Amino acid sequence: MRGVTLKSPKYSIITIINNKSTFDEFSVSLSQQRDVDYELIKINNCNNEFTSARSAYNHAANLAKGEFLIFCHPDIRFLDEHSLFDICKFAQDQKEFGVMGIAGSPSELKNNNRVLLSTIIHGNDKIQAGDSNFSHATEVQTLDECFFIMTKKFWELHPFSNQTGWHLYAVEQCIVANLNNQKNYVVPARIWHTSDGKSEDYHYYIYLRQLIHKYRDNLPATLNTTVKKFPTRGMSANLYTLYWLINRWIKQFLHIKIKG
Repeated sequence: MRGVTLKSPKYSIITIINNKSTFDEFSVSLSQQRDVDYELIKINNCNNEFTSARSAYNHAANLAKGEFLIFCHPDIRFLDEHSLFDICKFAQDQKEFGVMGIAGSPSELKNNNRVLLSTIIHGNDKIQAGDSNFSHATEVQTLDECFFIMTKKFWELHPFSNQTGWHLYAVEQCIVANLNNQKNYVVPARIWHTSDGKSEDYHYYIYLRQLIHKYRDNLPATLNTTVKKFPTRGMSANLYTLYWLINRWIKQFLHIKIKG
């Protein structure tokens, strides 16, 4: 279907601007995409106008005209002119889903660890982000925040929560989707995420602990994210997330770069 513009449904691309030069580079990359009828909704947060990603995204989604809402970081770059088209085609063809994205982790474990599924590259060295051995929409438990899609209808039924901060908003939407009998999917994508993906400072673990507590009665034994596998039951789960919270706080306090 390449070469045929997807005029219906329309896509609303929503991104938060924290750095103008990063956004300008994103805008150039986006302008080179072909055969997708989209609107771009820019959320200016250069002066900390919003206190959380969730409130910013809810504000933008309320303005969106598209049937599909694409939430993405401005530090992604499309690797060819049909990268966006092919992702949108997956969303259009899937018909029924909760959240769809380009990097995710399924419920199933491998060697007692979480699996990261993604065909994207990331970081300055453009390394493979995860296991790229898939070619179709594949069910996952959670998705990464760098790029994810929901239908406008799903968002209207399940808007982002009022949780503050800038972490785990896609993960929470995936949990909400599962609780409402909707599946989440990761799809192949030809995208470069210029960030190295190591953004889980100690605030991440504060919000993670709150998230697990909030949904504790409905979560499986592990919450698998693109960061790590997190146990959700008992004292061991509490101690594990507390360990990582302290670990990241110390690293930030001592200005030690996160390596993983």
